[in-house]
Amino acid sequence: MNKMLRSNQITICNFTGVYESRSIASRAVLLDFRDMTGCSLYVSGESEQELALAVKEHAPEGIHFLDNGNYHYMTRIFASFIREPFELLVLDHHTDDQEPAIPGMRSCGSWVRDIREENPCLEGVTLIRSMEDYAAYRRRAATGLPVYVSVDKDVLSEEVLRTNWDQGDMKEEEFSRILSGLLEHDVIGLDICGDDEPLKDTGANEVFDAKVLSLCFHGQWRA
Repeated sequence: MNKMLRSNQITICNFTGVYESRSIASRAVLLDFRDMTGCSLYVSGESEQELALAVKEHAPEGIHFLDNGNYHYMTRIFASFIREPFELLVLDHHTDDQEPAIPGMRSCGSWVRDIREENPCLEGVTLIRSMEDYAAYRRRAATGLPVYVSVDKDVLSEEVLRTNWDQGDMKEEEFSRILSGLLEHDVIGLDICGDDEPLKDTGANEVFDAKVLSLCFHGQWRA
């Protein structure tokens, strides 16, 4: 049986407006960042400080929706509030551990590299792209440390949903099995990014989010 997440609070980081017409918006803390500059793909130091201040009250515990993949660096900001040893488990088609192309800026493609260098509580990062990766993690997951789980929907096949980045080939059933297994751990928090751009959104992302929340809430979530 899944352990309970430490908090069932849902926080939405609304950068593009993609969540505004969704039912989840009325059941979550909605943080509106649509007017913020210096935060898409790359995040400036000033914007990062503003974002950290805005999410501080809602971090790190709970479920956090981060908009599309351009804002995956928000995981690093949420995890910066963790004050105990933990492991980071990432479901993502990309490694996100590249050095930023713009010196002095952090990006959605460098956040894993950055969190490794900056977070003193982080004990390890595991990238999960398949059942094989998950099985390998299960074989060595004997530390008993709490975990923070970060999901980028681009790990999924385009047959499941569409994102604004190139995607992997994970099927929905495979994803559900992996996430259910991860939820057996002591989960400090969980975040989800990878939505499509608002005008391209077909509704598949909202349906998928409801399924994820149903897993997190032990089947008690209703869209």
